[in-house]
Amino acid sequence: MKKLRYAIPSGITAAALACGVMAIVLGMRGEPVEGSWWVLTATILDRMDGLAARALKASSAFGMWLDSASDFVAFGVAPAFLFMGTSSSHTEALVLVPMVIYIVGAGTRLLRFSLQEPQKQFSGVPSTLSGGVYAVGLNVALSHGLAGETHLWLFASMLVLFGIAMNTPFLRYDKVGGVSWRWLNWLGIALVVVCSLLILFRTLPEFVFATSGLIMLIGPLISRISRNA
Repeated sequence: MKKLRYAIPSGITAAALACGVMAIVLGMRGEPVEGSWWVLTATILDRMDGLAARALKASSAFGMWLDSASDFVAFGVAPAFLFMGTSSSHTEALVLVPMVIYIVGAGTRLLRFSLQEPQKQFSGVPSTLSGGVYAVGLNVALSHGLAGETHLWLFASMLVLFGIAMNTPFLRYDKVGGVSWRWLNWLGIALVVVCSLLILFRTLPEFVFATSGLIMLIGPLISRISRNA
């Protein structure tokens, strides 16, 4: 029973990793919209494994490192390959350079986070948020006709920006439910639940993009005001 208790959160983490692999494969096949849904599914699983570990009291060093590996694949590598899937010129610098910047940025951020003591706030944009926002943003853009080589510079610029933002120390985010105001915590949890349901049913990516993008933009401001409250 003890082994089963630890296997449940690790199994959820492994499923998130598998979602990342699926997204990479679909990106390489030139199907970034389909691949983006797998990245978004991984964001749900990434939240669930932590909840399961705490509920079952099954946190472990192995689970932590497996979670970091899963995050790197699903939110560090997969979004870069979704970007590659928007272009037919996979060997050009406009494609490869942004991919490398984003992947290195995500890897650096995750390694730095893994080596730090647990904190109430994240320093830099969390990789889950960065990868999720990029994936759903790409989904919305391509679904509304912003496709082809014409808009490649836009997708490349955002990928580079996100890669840098993950390692920007003055951007700090409170964990979901960790803000000083109770009503804001409940609002954040409610939005997470609604977005998770929309992702599971693969519908209304516009709402998911608007919500997650807003959280990315105003999260540091809320964290700063909360710390000073």
